Amino acid sequence: MQWKSRSSLRRTLRWVWIYFLYWTGLILWARRRIESSAGIIVLTFHRVLEDEDVSRSDSSPGMIVRRSTFEDLLRFLTTQCEMVSLAAVPSWAKRKNRLRIAVTFDDGWRDTSEIAFPLTQKWRVPTTVFVCPGLVGKAVPFWPEHVGRAWRIVLQYPQQKIRFETICREAGLQRQSRNPTAAGQLEALLSQLKQLPASELERTVQKFVDFARATPLALEVSSPDATMTWEETARIASQGAQIGSHTQSHQILTTISASTVQSELSESKRILESRLALPCTLFAYPNGYWSTEVHDHVVKAGYSLAFVNSLGIWNSDIDLWLIPRVNIWEGSLIGPSGRFSPAVFLYLTLWRTYRAEVRRRKKKSRSQRAGKDFEAA
Repeated sequence: MQWKSRSSLRRTLRWVWIYFLYWTGLILWARRRIESSAGIIVLTFHRVLEDEDVSRSDSSPGMIVRRSTFEDLLRFLTTQCEMVSLAAVPSWAKRKNRLRIAVTFDDGWRDTSEIAFPLTQKWRVPTTVFVCPGLVGKAVPFWPEHVGRAWRIVLQYPQQKIRFETICREAGLQRQSRNPTAAGQLEALLSQLKQLPASELERTVQKFVDFARATPLALEVSSPDATMTWEETARIASQGAQIGSHTQSHQILTTISASTVQSELSESKRILESRLALPCTLFAYPNGYWSTEVHDHVVKAGYSLAFVNSLGIWNSDIDLWLIPRVNIWEGSLIGPSGRFSPAVFLYLTLWRTYRAEVRRRKKKSRSQRAGKDFEAA
């Protein structure tokens, strides 16, 4: 089990590095730089689950936070940070104050209304939820959970592995040997599937669904993987949640035609405004995928702010339709003890994000110099 020892060593070295940055004050230094710039770090959550539902869900681990961990995080944020609402574009006046954080949720899962939103209310944290109107009130509406269920079946019934790998091979997916853990392999598989054209993705997912249905299941019949109903969506909106669009049906916009992109953007906005009797001005790109053409369609559709999934700080020079967000999951919040760790959270949201911002500014500076050199020539 050589890979296990290597994996354990990597984890140990990661802890050493994180706590070195934390205790030497380097993370605090990055924090002060971000605070003084008045920049905002936007957090992306997907699911907040009770412990007993974590093992029942077919969502990938990279989407899940346990309820107890989430509440520990909220307790930390409300004592250490200024929580920002996305109801309006914030002020960028330079100041030395507390770190500014905004909280968003993608997809509109039922646990967002039942678990996460009540906790954000308890701690008075402004919350934005991005919803797909075409998937509201559905049981297992997103394709990654169908793939996740097929993956769990293979783990429980190894004799089904050949059939599973045949589906992957027919779709042109590569075996991922660099991720020795089951969770790592599933994440790698989902990442590859997201690159497929929409029609090929649909065919491949249907094969995984048929595979799961044809396999004798010793897995739970019930599933916590449902989305909010319209009633639940309206309730949290009436209680202060900002509701934004996540497209009509969560199609990856860079893999579909321009006319379908327009429909996904306009229909979701129209339906949300009609059902909730509220303006819909916020948008989040499914999986964070965008292109110049998609960006322009989002602007034309009438959204005032749009969010991607990439490390970065939202400040005055960020395109309002390409606002960066930091994805948060259980592994980005807990330390070696298995409980919420401020050091781990701050490493991801401050240190890594600040370093990403430095790289972005250097790249922008090089591009501007190259442009001036071209004009001079």
